[in-house]
Amino acid sequence: MEDINAFLRSKPNWPTSHVSDVTSLFETFAHRNEDPRTSANFASELADDVGPLIAVLREPRVEEEDRLALAVLLVLKVLSRKYQNRVAVGADGVRGVVRTLSRAVHARIAAESCNVLLNLCYERENVELVLNSGGVAPLVASLRADDAELQANAAGALQSITYQERGRAAVREGGAVTPLVLLLSSETQKVRTRAVGALHNLSSDADSIRLIRRQDAVPLLVAMLDAPQTAICSSAAGALQNMSREKASCDLIRSLDGVPPLTGLLFGPDVQSQVCAAGALLNILGHPAEGAVDTSPEYTPERAQLRKLMESAVVLGMAYHGIFTDP
Repeated sequence: MEDINAFLRSKPNWPTSHVSDVTSLFETFAHRNEDPRTSANFASELADDVGPLIAVLREPRVEEEDRLALAVLLVLKVLSRKYQNRVAVGADGVRGVVRTLSRAVHARIAAESCNVLLNLCYERENVELVLNSGGVAPLVASLRADDAELQANAAGALQSITYQERGRAAVREGGAVTPLVLLLSSETQKVRTRAVGALHNLSSDADSIRLIRRQDAVPLLVAMLDAPQTAICSSAAGALQNMSREKASCDLIRSLDGVPPLTGLLFGPDVQSQVCAAGALLNILGHPAEGAVDTSPEYTPERAQLRKLMESAVVLGMAYHGIFTDP
């Protein structure tokens, strides 16, 4: 990056005479650092000077040169893997990425814009900047694209945004629930993983729980409890844990025979799945079934018995996987 920045400073007229050279420099850097496991940039703890790159992103010429726009985004995706760089991007950088996404004609450019926003929104301050820049609308629109990679990256960016309370409200009000629920049935694993992750975050809010239920997501979430991918079944269990705080969702989970797969997760190897499944089961037990006599959920013999069952299940699961699973 120091070499790239030095070149940009030495060629202030690059938009008119050195576009090809700048593009090649960016592409070489992005290619060499594409894999985080072998990236020299990611291995370095030093912050990069992102100012010149942000200035390039703001150049009108970038909108005319698709290859240059893609190269800039790929470099910014690499740089935004590091905390120091994410906090340094600032309002100009966020606005530039949102603008590029909003005006993108090609799916690859839109997908990489979403990737950058996914990384940037690990930081609360950047979530605020994305919201203030109108970034939710193009992300939600990208969920409806025909390109699976764009769908997955947009869902991933929304998943990052919905870690924050204000982000959840903005994404819900931006109409993301319906397309996210539709993506739960995607044939692409990456799309399903990120869509259920975003819905898990959204389900932290009561208003979103009702929307998700009304979009017929509960049957899909229950079916995902049997998914072989840990990230999918864990997020599905987490979403059901949140939704089971609502009686209407509890009744749906019961009617769909969601209790057995939730119980099965107690014996699995993933601690997060165990915790979410346990929480969902306790919530379900706390709501009486349709037609049953309503009793206080604070303490009942059934809840005490279930707690003992879950403790035994977790201990047994840990012992089993400790003995029989390859480290």
